[in-house]
Amino acid sequence: MQPRLLALAGCRAGELGALSPTEWRALDALAEAHRLGPHLHGRLSRGEMPVEVPQDIAEGWRTAHRANAIAVLAQRRALAQAATLLGGLGIEAVALKGSALAWSVWPSPAERVMRDIDLLVPQDRAVEAYKALRDAGWQGPAATPELLDRLACEETHLPLLVSPDGVLCELHARAWASAPLAGLDMPRCDDAGLLERSVFDEVLDMRVPAAQDMLAHLVVHCACSHLFNVGPFALADIDYLTRKRVIDWPRFWKAAQREGYERAAALVLALTDSWFRPGLVDASGCPVAVPAEEVERAEALLVQQPAARRDINAIAGLTLGGGADRMAQHPLDEAEGSAGGLARAGQLARRGLSVAGSLLDGPTRRDGLATAATARWLRGD
Repeated sequence: MQPRLLALAGCRAGELGALSPTEWRALDALAEAHRLGPHLHGRLSRGEMPVEVPQDIAEGWRTAHRANAIAVLAQRRALAQAATLLGGLGIEAVALKGSALAWSVWPSPAERVMRDIDLLVPQDRAVEAYKALRDAGWQGPAATPELLDRLACEETHLPLLVSPDGVLCELHARAWASAPLAGLDMPRCDDAGLLERSVFDEVLDMRVPAAQDMLAHLVVHCACSHLFNVGPFALADIDYLTRKRVIDWPRFWKAAQREGYERAAALVLALTDSWFRPGLVDASGCPVAVPAEEVERAEALLVQQPAARRDINAIAGLTLGGGADRMAQHPLDEAEGSAGGLARAGQLARRGLSVAGSLLDGPTRRDGLATAATARWLRGD
């Protein structure tokens, strides 16, 4: 069922053939888990899906599209409010990922589902930006200045904020930071350069990363930060970005080699080439040959069950020789409020039981082992 979802979301829907009602229901359930309904409605409406979709499923996609159209309007309003507020303080905010792409490169912003909006601000002003938004009515933990400064220096983003209209916002002090598993290294991140090279997007009416930096961020987010558990949106973002924006490929690959995401970029582009944009690898001049088995493994990880992601990563961590969890609270959890010793012990006990159960579950165990294998290939083992 997993390759079928990629086919449905990308350029290979014609390969699906005739599906039974049961198969369609299973495929639709997986699409819903990955929040693809609005995009599938858009593709179906544009005649990009040469397959007969059951009427009730198509209607569900249309309903999801309509609901997301309303949601993205609220998200755009929150982006504008945050950018205006921070800009008034001399803090330039840059929209990241879907927050930047939905309005400028996707066929319609209603097709790009976002859990939250992402804003990057200079690291040395991140704490000031966080406090300014809270003072303006955005809800978030009243963390100490010391903890906020620590998060700005060590983590990708500060504690989650919620706008007065209920829009979730991740305020980033860094485009990327900590690795998802112990023993893995993250590529170097030139945050100051990304901010300096950012460009004003007239459609969004705020700054976004330059095309090459945007592509690098999408690659690192998908492969290095999340080990491919981000779903088909990761490939769709890259497909639409590379169609609408000019990428200086020699400069991109030079930066990828220098900063340490060359293998990640090669694998992500190979996936995009296979399922969304044939010919992209050759057009990019990719200098890394990716084995077919690595592409097959990564494409399965893209459409893993979202509810199992934590246990899959825990199994991968154990396989790589790390721990399934950390006894000390993560700084972001600490910002939300300390759970206390007994409560934390209870959390760890429940976590251990969940991982133990997942080790007995075939698909979850398989995806955990595959995640570890992919991590090894990315680091060159």
